[in-house]
Amino acid sequence: MIPNLKTRTNYDAHPWQLDVAEALLLRVDCLVIAGTGSGKTTPFLLPLLLLENKGKFALIVSPLLSLQAEQVRLISMISYLFNGSAGW
Repeated sequence: MIPNLKTRTNYDAHPWQLDVAEALLLRVDCLVIAGTGSGKTTPFLLPLLLLENKGKFALIVSPLLSLQAEQVRLISMISYLFNGSAGW
């Protein structure tokens, strides 16, 4: 899905994360139920890294400040690795 994901981020996405990301690209509604720290942020972040989605955005609503901080850190890191900036 994402060329050089492992090389750029040293991260191997789980198969279910790639399945959800692909479903989102196909505009299929998704519901993911998974435990804390299982990687639920990754599936909606991956499609935004594709060149054909340049200029698109996602609105992320998080109930906890600690979760918000972790998501900002993750998104900033991945955005920088792919684009050279966080884009904001």
